[in-house]
Amino acid sequence: MTTRIVRLVVLCGFLMAGVGLSAHHAVAGVYDLNKEVVLQGRLKKLNFTNPHASIELTVPNKDGKGATDWVLTTASVQNLTRQGFNKSSIKPGDILKATILPARNGNPAGFIRSLDLGDKEFKFEID
Repeated sequence: MTTRIVRLVVLCGFLMAGVGLSAHHAVAGVYDLNKEVVLQGRLKKLNFTNPHASIELTVPNKDGKGATDWVLTTASVQNLTRQGFNKSSIKPGDILKATILPARNGNPAGFIRSLDLGDKEFKFEID
């Protein structure tokens, strides 16, 4: 009986680990890997947290009327730090140019491939 329970617990652990990994790394399911979009806007907020940092960027609408807040995900904090990007690299109000993989569902969201700060550019890999 005890062996049976241990096997069941181990099996459940493997199944749960697999679901977590595929959900976390399902970038291709959320973002269009074959399309890049360039956005320029004003930084609203930086979320420098794991598993992936993100920024909120206010981008003027193409028609010149109003603006849209985009939520842009990027690499892990560890990846960003290795490249020299940290919490103080950008601050709210800064103008940024981001090359992103847009959300497949059309929402104002994307995965940042590169971030141009004017004097420095960062390129991010999907991790």
